[in-house]
Amino acid sequence: MSIMSRMKRVTTGKLEVFLSNTENPEVVFPQLVREMEDQIRAATGAEAKAMANAKSAAKALESAREKLEKMTRGAESALEHGEESTAREALEVQMKLESDLLRLEAGKDVADASLAAAKAAREETQNQLREIRAKKDELLTRARVVASQEKIQRTVSGPVTSSGSILDAVAAIESRVEEKESALEVRKDLAGVGGGGGRTASLERRIDELNSKAELDRRMAALKAKISDKTSAASTAAASSTKGV
Repeated sequence: MSIMSRMKRVTTGKLEVFLSNTENPEVVFPQLVREMEDQIRAATGAEAKAMANAKSAAKALESAREKLEKMTRGAESALEHGEESTAREALEVQMKLESDLLRLEAGKDVADASLAAAKAAREETQNQLREIRAKKDELLTRARVVASQEKIQRTVSGPVTSSGSILDAVAAIESRVEEKESALEVRKDLAGVGGGGGRTASLERRIDELNSKAELDRRMAALKAKISDKTSAASTAAASSTKGV
């Protein structure tokens, strides 16, 4: 296990314990600093990638919204000009874009969350490194004192059985959590794969197609009613104008 793996989620207060348990803190400390600097560079790269993904997701979402608005206006315009087939085709595209919007919005939320997490990780590591650098001399001195006191205590009291360091306990807990998370993901995947089989999936597809056709017919009827109302209103206005003359 690397030093950075052991130091993950461990505060600088526990760093003193870690250094006191090493044979040569003066050697370990610079190594720890170098590895934290490497981690910051990696975190900065991850943040840049997450930022690019977030911008791309936002752009894709905005493009889909513009297309949806265009199809909505186009369906109405086509029906006003008597092109019913074009209007129906525009409504089909409109329905698909509405579905795409939900997916794109969810993707943008994930991208934004990933960017926030990457930024927080980079900032946290930078703050920890600054704190460690600022306390370097103090930590090394305290680590030497603690190590010396422990040696004296062992000499006076005899061997003491250790139940493992705090860092090892933290690492063990993290490992168990990750294993449970992985197992949960596997169960979710298996649940998605299993189920009623091909017959049920085929039936669901047919029902979805019927529902989609019914929704398309409903929208087409609503659009025709809207155009009819606009035409009637225009005719009434024209008749009133003529009568007034």
